Formats: sequence, C-alpha cells, structure tokens
Amino acid sequence: MAGGSGAVPKGQVHELMTVATDQGSVTPEEIAAILDTDELPVEYERRWSVGET
Repeated sequence: MAGGSGAVPKGQVHELMTVATDQGSVTPEEIAAILDTDELPVEYERRWSVGET
C-alpha cells in the first residue's frame, strides 16, 4: 500500500493515511491533491424515513 504500482505509483496512500491521522480528517480537495488527480469519483446514498419502517 505504500505505492510503486500503476494505481498508486508514488506512495500517495501512505501520505494520505499520514495526513488523515495527523489532521483527524481529510477533505475531498486534499485527497485529490495528494492523489494528484483533478477529480474523484464520489457516490452518495441517503435514506429518510418518517414513522414506522
């Protein structure tokens, strides 16, 4: 997971985990900067329920 592969060639996963541990959280912008990409694929699912389920 320290890098050296086509998916994560420069050790970005280690850097990302270090930043997340040091800061307590990482924003999408910080993740994109660390992974050296302009965009991140994001999926979000939300469910609401009122009353009995």
